[in-house]
Amino acid sequence: MSEKDLFPDYEPKRTPDTLQDYLKRRSFVFQILSEIKEPDLKNLNTILIYFNRYKKEVKKHPGEMGKGNVAIGADLDQYYPSEEELLVSELGKMIRTIIEYISEEELKSYKKANRIRTKKISFYEIYFRHVDVMGSGRFFYAEKKPQKTEINF
Repeated sequence: MSEKDLFPDYEPKRTPDTLQDYLKRRSFVFQILSEIKEPDLKNLNTILIYFNRYKKEVKKHPGEMGKGNVAIGADLDQYYPSEEELLVSELGKMIRTIIEYISEEELKSYKKANRIRTKKISFYEIYFRHVDVMGSGRFFYAEKKPQKTEINF
């Protein structure tokens, strides 16, 4: 008997695992991200304001390690990020994307027009993975990179 016969409805996930996969419930995170829409230079100042505000909140509400359910693909010691930490990670990744795809002149001009001093930001990047457990379903997990991501701009 083949795997297809055992699990005829199974469809592998072919897209990257994202915050939307991981955080299924309604959250202020989605409200803020939908306000920003996409990583674009015109949104950089708004992104920075939220980044700085919620980076302070992460100190009050950090994620934590907890017992994971290994039977459904979690790590024995699974990391559970706070919503604030998820938001800071997503905003930090947006900032990195903007900086990577514009010229130094564009950035310099934008910073001057918006009175943004040269700075360096750092954050812990959160990434996502999934595990398909046959007969149980698809489960999503968050992982925290061990080193901080630093961005100079």
